[in-house]
Parts: sequence; C-alpha cells; structure tokens
Amino acid sequence: MSREQLAELEAELYQADEMKQIALNRQQQTEAQLNALKQEIAALKLQNEAVADTHDYHEADTRRYLLDILIQEAGWNIKASDTKEYEVEGMPNNVGKGYVDYVLWGDDGKPLGLIEAKRTSSSPTKGKQQAKLYADCLEQKFGQRPVIFYSNGYNHWIWDDVTYPPREIHGFLQKEELERIIFRRSNRKSLDLVLPNRDIAGRTYQLEALKRITETFDRENARKALLVMATGTGKTRTAIALVDLLMRANWVKRTLFLADRNALLTQAFRNFKAYLPTVTPVNLIDDKKIKAVKDKNAGSANVVLSTYPTMFNRINNQDDAEFYLSPGYFDLVIVDEAHRGIYQKYQALFEYFDSLLVGLTATPRSEVHRDTYKIFDLEAGVPTFAYELQDAIADGYLVPSQGIIVPFKFLRQGVKYSQLSEAEREEYEEKFRDEETGELPDEVNAAAINKWLFNEDTVDQALRSLMEKGLKVEGGDRLGKTIVFARNHAHAEFIVQRFDFNYPHYQGKFAQVIDSHNNYSQSLLDEFSEPHKEPTIAVSVDMLDTGVDIPEVVNLVFFKPVYSRVKFNQMIGRGTRLCLDLFGIGQHKEKFSIFDLCSNFDFFNQEIVEKDPKPTESISAKLVKTRLSLSQVIANQDSASDKQDSKADNQQLRASLLDNLHQHVATMEQKNFLVRRHLKQVEEFSERDRWNELSESDTEAIADSLAHLPNGLPKEDELAKRFDLLCLRLQLSILKGTKDFVSLRDKLKDLLDRLESKQTIPMVKEQLPFIEAVQDESWWLDVTPMMVESVRLRIRDLVKFIDRTQQAIVYTDFEDELGEVSEVDVPIYQTGFSPYQYRKKVESFIREHEDHIAIYKLKRNVVLTEGDLAELEEMLFSAEEIESRDRFEQVYGKDMSLKLFIRQIVGLDRNAAKAAFANYLEAGNFSGNQIRFVENIIDYLTQNGVMNPGMLYESPFTDAHSSGLDGVFNDDEADEIVGLVRSFNETVDSPFRGVA
Repeated sequence: MSREQLAELEAELYQADEMKQIALNRQQQTEAQLNALKQEIAALKLQNEAVADTHDYHEADTRRYLLDILIQEAGWNIKASDTKEYEVEGMPNNVGKGYVDYVLWGDDGKPLGLIEAKRTSSSPTKGKQQAKLYADCLEQKFGQRPVIFYSNGYNHWIWDDVTYPPREIHGFLQKEELERIIFRRSNRKSLDLVLPNRDIAGRTYQLEALKRITETFDRENARKALLVMATGTGKTRTAIALVDLLMRANWVKRTLFLADRNALLTQAFRNFKAYLPTVTPVNLIDDKKIKAVKDKNAGSANVVLSTYPTMFNRINNQDDAEFYLSPGYFDLVIVDEAHRGIYQKYQALFEYFDSLLVGLTATPRSEVHRDTYKIFDLEAGVPTFAYELQDAIADGYLVPSQGIIVPFKFLRQGVKYSQLSEAEREEYEEKFRDEETGELPDEVNAAAINKWLFNEDTVDQALRSLMEKGLKVEGGDRLGKTIVFARNHAHAEFIVQRFDFNYPHYQGKFAQVIDSHNNYSQSLLDEFSEPHKEPTIAVSVDMLDTGVDIPEVVNLVFFKPVYSRVKFNQMIGRGTRLCLDLFGIGQHKEKFSIFDLCSNFDFFNQEIVEKDPKPTESISAKLVKTRLSLSQVIANQDSASDKQDSKADNQQLRASLLDNLHQHVATMEQKNFLVRRHLKQVEEFSERDRWNELSESDTEAIADSLAHLPNGLPKEDELAKRFDLLCLRLQLSILKGTKDFVSLRDKLKDLLDRLESKQTIPMVKEQLPFIEAVQDESWWLDVTPMMVESVRLRIRDLVKFIDRTQQAIVYTDFEDELGEVSEVDVPIYQTGFSPYQYRKKVESFIREHEDHIAIYKLKRNVVLTEGDLAELEEMLFSAEEIESRDRFEQVYGKDMSLKLFIRQIVGLDRNAAKAAFANYLEAGNFSGNQIRFVENIIDYLTQNGVMNPGMLYESPFTDAHSSGLDGVFNDDEADEIVGLVRSFNETVDSPFRGVA
C-alpha cells in the first residue's frame, strides 16, 4: 500500500471516529434534553392537577402574578408602606372612599404615580376613569397630581393628563423618570421662547426645520416628527441643535441616537462632541468608551448612540446591563436614515421607548414609504419638514453633478464566444467548457461580469478613463478624492490589484478597498477623509454608499448596477457637499463627476415603478407558518375523510406538528421585551391542550404575532431547518394537490443525489439504501405526507454534509470595447413640487406687496375689516406665485391665521410699536434699564410681528435683571406692558394667550 493510500485511509478513519463522536454527543444531548423535558412535563402535570390556570386573573391575581414583577423591575419596593391598596377620600361613591391598587411615592412623600389594575380578561381602559378619580383625590390631599397608569397585566397605558392624552406603554417608569415628568409640568419652557443655537445649525432651512419640529411638539402637542433633508444639508447637525434646544427648554434629559451602521455612529459621536460639549455622549459600539463610562457612572450619559441590534440586545439583557433601560429611560429617540426597512425590522424598538421620536432621512419625500409616514402619524408624502436635493442646489448649499457615460461592451452585452479573437477563444474554451459534458456556452451574460467573471481589460480601461477624465486637484496634477462603488468584495479587490499593476509608482497606497471585510476599515475611512492623506481612491462595497461626509470627494464611479432609486440618490449624495478652496484659493468645488459604467443613467431615465420590497422572513417564522398551515389542512381533510389508515397517519403527523409549534411558544423567554408585548397570547399557547382546537382567528394570531418571536429551543443547523421547510411544503403540496409538487420533489431528490457522494461518512453510509430508494421514481407513486416525514426525520441531520454549490470566480483577459465617452445630465429624481421653494416664493411675493392695503394695515397693527380680509385673500390666491388656495393650504395647513402669517413675514412697523409704548419712552420718570427693556420689546416686535409674553422672562430680557420683566418694573407697570404686547398679538389671532 502506497504512502498516499495510507494517508487517505488514515483520514477516512479519523473522519469516521469524528462522526461517531458527533453521533454519540448528539445521543447524549438528546437523552439529557428528553429527561429534562420529562421532568418539566411531570412538574407541569402536578401544577395543572392542583389548579387549572386559564390566565384569566382577577384583579388581585393580576397584581400578584404580573404587575408586582413589572413594578419591581422598574426599581420600586412593592412591600413599602402605603404602596398597595392605599386608601383615599373624596371618591364619588356611597362611602366617599377608594383604594388605589398601587401608589408610587417620591422621596418627599408626595405621589409620583398610581396604577389601577383590572383583571386580565378586561380592557385596561376600563380602569381609566377610576384611576383619574384616584388622581383627583391624591392631588387634593398632597397638592401634586400623580402620573396615571392603568393595566390588565398584559397591556399598560400611561396618562399624564396635565400634558398628553393617554397612550400605550410597555412597562412602568422608574422613580427618577416620574420625577422628571412632574418637574416638567412647571419647569419646561414654551419652545417658542427658546432660540436654537445658530453655531450648531444656523442655515435658514435648518432653522425652519427646527421650528417645524418645535411647533409640532409644543403647539400641536404631538410626539413624533419626520425630517426629509438631502444628503449633505446637515441632518445630524440639525438633530444636535434640536437636542440642545430641547435640553435647554427642560423637555429632554436623555437622548438615544440610532443608526444602522457603525461608521454613522462614529461620525455622529464626533459631531456631538464638537458641537455640543455640554453633553456626555456614549457610543455603545465602542467597548473602551463603555468601560470608561461604567467606571465613572454609566447613568450620567445623556446622549447614547447605538446601532439597532446593539440596543435590541441591551434591552433584552437587562440583568447584565450596567444601567436599566425602562420604557421611560430616554426622553427623545432620533432615528438616522429612517427608511422603511428599518421600521419593518426594528419597529418594536421605537415602540418600546415612551419618548419623543424624530426620524431623519435623505430619501425624497415622495419616495418615503407610506408605512414610514404611518409610524410618525403623518399623511403620506407630507413630512414635518422637507429640504430636498434640488432645493439645496438651488440655494447654493450643495453642488450639482456632471454625468459621464463610460459604455463598455462586455458590461452591456456580456462576453460572446463568436466575437472573440482566436487566442481569446482558446482561453474561453479552457475556462468555460463543462468538464463532464464538454458543452461550451455561446456567451456569458452581462450579469456575470464583475460578479464572478473579472476581466482585466475592462477594469484597466475603466481606471484609465477615471485617471484621465476625473476631476483633478493640486493644479490638475493629482486626481481628486474618488469613491468607486464595486459589485462585491472580490470585485473591489480585483480593481485595486489592477490599479496597483497599472500604476505601480503609487506604491499600493493610492487605491484601497474600504468595506466590512477589513477589520481596520474605520481607520482607512478616517485616512480617506483627510484631504492630504492616502488613499485617494476608496473602492467600496456598501460601506460608503450612505452617511459618509467627505466634502473633498469629486469623482464617483458606478462600477455596478443599482436598481433602487432611493439607493442611487443616496450614493450620489457622497459627492454633493461644498468644499471651499478645493482647487486653489478662491477656487471652490462647483460640481462633481459621476462615471456610469453600468447603464444606471439609462435605467433611471425610464419611468420605473419600483416594487415594494417585502420584509424578509426568518426560517423559523416560515417553519411556524408552514407547520400551522399543514396542521390545519390535515384537520380539515380528515374531518371529511373515510380512509382510516391515512386518517391515523395524518393525525399522528398533526400531533407531531402541534407538539413542535407548542414548543416554539412554550420555550419563549417571557422577560424578552419582544415576547412581553404578546405575553397574554404566549401564556395562552404555552398550554399544549390549547393547540388541539384552533380557530381561524387563532391561526391568524399565531402567524401574525407569535411566529416571528424568538424562542428558547436549542439552536439547530440552518441547512437542517431549510430541509424541514422543503419537506413541509412538499407535504402541503401532496395534501392540496398543487402544481409545485414536481419542482419540490426534484429539489429534494437533488439534495439526496448530492448527499449520496458522501459515502465515507458513517452516518450517511448507514442511510444509503434509503437515500437510493427515495431517488427512485417508483417511491413517489402514491406518496403520502407520512412518507415524506420519514425522509425529513432520517435525512435532516445529514444535509449539513452536502457541499454548498458556489460559482467559482473566473479571471479573464479579453479585449473589451469601450464606446464613446460622453457627458450627460444625471437622472436625479426631482420631486415635481418643493414646499420649501414654494414657501420662499410666497414670502417673497408678500414682501413685494407690502403696499397692499391689508398688508399695510397688518404691518401697522390696524384691525382688518371683513372687506380688507376678503381683498387680501383675493389678491393672494389669484396670484400666479401662490398658484391657488388649495396649494397654499397644502403647504401651510387649513387652520393657519392668514393675518398672523403675514405679520410674521413683514414684521411690525417700528413707529406703530413706539407709539404704543410712548409713555415708557417719552416720560422722564423711567430708568435707563427700563427704557432699554422697552426698546428690546420694540426691536423684537419689529422683527417678528408678534411676541409671546413669556419671552419677557427670557434672554435678552433677563440681561438687565434675572427676573426679567418683574425685576425691572413694578406689578402694575408689568401688567400694562404684558397687555400692550398682547394687543399686538390679538389683532392677528396669535396663539400666545397664556398668562405670562
């Protein structure tokens, strides 16, 4: 026997021993699980014999089994004095008394919150009025109104009836969080009184965006807002300015900033540090930072940045976290790149936190999916504020692009054997002829190019076009910063290899791959972001498509097709940012180039209606739904069947399916916040008997709510689960007689054929006779679901040994043909109508017509007659610039006061304001501070037209005295000044009517 044969035999023996050990381990594991399951079933039987738990708890049981646990999780001591069944007086009943289920007390002995419990079968809203009456009694006694909660143990509602209407919440708040709510009732400022920090976000559209959000939160009493702002217009800076404003106004203490990629978080973290040094930010993906903060005090961080999965894990692992994240932990959640995919996958995360919610997206508002608008309680197509690419280019805040078509024959038509030279045909035959059949394909289609077929000449010519025609810096001596969008990692690596081959004098530093395959990608990205550092060319797969802010980028190369308009616009946004003095002193960036190698411009010049992508479903969810469908089909068919043999087999199969479904639900971790949202259903279907009779509504509830929840079953091989799914679908097809039976059967037979080649594996060898039998056509005659079940059970653990088929990468050196390179307009999607530009046009029109009698009167604080108002409306809504009343109301809303709107645009005539305050300016008995105070009022009114009297107690009116108006004037004078300020507001129906 040769040395090679001995080595081969030794390898087979080693593999056999390894397989034997795996089988032994699995057997031991199975026995251990079986014993544990038997013990669990025995315990459950004893428990069920003692009491049948229907989970229909009375109020006392609701408190004991459900609410006590949740309240303690939030840090409350339920055994503390006066916490439970607290007696109150003043109830409208025969005895005038009542007993509050729970009172949550502050350290000062005053009630912070109360909880009213109802039985689990009742709606929690049944306790709403009772809880409100309890709050009345507690407020009467202690002078402080508690925050109201009412719950049935599964569903909970919070009602701070001083501020907001009731809303559903996913748990109870901690003491410090309730204290913040109470504090804000008297200490949070009207957002009209707090000016944004222009050093953070001072552009006109950024200020308008902030104003739209604050009006939404303050005047409309809403809790959600969505900003649509083009890439490069400062979404993050606007968000930081919002955080600053809301913190100064005592609306927000803690903020959560969520993004879908680490690079975006790193960038946002740096921006928070740079623009808002007064906050303590923590980036949860940065391990070193977490440790440092933990050493100090993790809870002191008031801005937390995280990816979605990281925050998901943090909430679900509260026992291991250094600080507990209750639903009220954050006061504001900001979602960066708030597109539909995020909400499909992570909507539960936004619902968990009971906070203000602000979404940021660069997606044009007409492209934002209606489901996203629905999340923010908005009408489809109408975000809180929109400032899109065409707005920013028109205003000079972003630069336009110049498209360059680089038409390669292979990338458009593929590689055709008949069109190759003799030498190239030899290479083609060598690399593409099928070794077994000898067949030679006529062509390799264009979709394969740069996916698995990499051609040297194509990449070489593309790089030559970039180096020759790309925008240059340093007086034209050096290519400007460039991003190449590659098709996959192998393609990116190939591009860099060809660049280094063709341009060796750059020493391998000029072009670099920056994608997730590199552990130091962030370091490379940081270096690429530096104007005078290498690399100059970043070849990226997905990582630089969105969210990267590098103003020096002047060339984009689309070396892959993009079929999403939203993605296309995001990628174009990498080049739109302004960059001063980029080409020399006074020579600013005025455009950037887009090289299109893959017909993207042609594609997006078409009128294409993009299909709505459905969210991908996990294998586990598909298995649950398919098992559910199969069990119901069996139940329905067996009830009408007279065949006892098949009926018995099917009932056995159905019992197995239901056992599996029951285990899926019964093993769910009930503390998991995703599971807790459906706790009542989880508890209900954790009882095995409940599965025996499922109604149509039951199956819908299981499929919609429970199928997607995480369970505690042992982790299984993905290929085994996929094989289960194939068998289940095949069983369904047999029972229902559907046309997909043949294709499903052939897929299974193909798997068995590939498994047959693994005969050296003992576990496979043992099943070879069975594997061969199932591949025979006769086995499938009159096949039954139970026969397929036998295949599933015997083969599912073996499919992991099957080699996964993968297309081998092929490198070629065929001469590609480059057509005429031409400049074109980039087909950036333009929204037909821009609210932002419309508002600018309307305001300009009104300022140009200040001589109109009605506008003239409004500017001078003269009350308009009905005739004046009618003339004003006629002038406005018949003007070409305004378009129509419908268009005006579409942008500004139907409830706007036209008089107030115009006054705020044109301001107030200074002489009219001075005349009203003449007594304070001309009389000789007022001090210099008092006269300056009044002059400040006149300045403000002249600029803004109206004034919230509360401003008299804010800067700059607190510069002379910390108490503002009351510190500068006596009570009578202060009252008179407030009355004068209000007189200007009343003539234009201003909303500022509160007591100053």
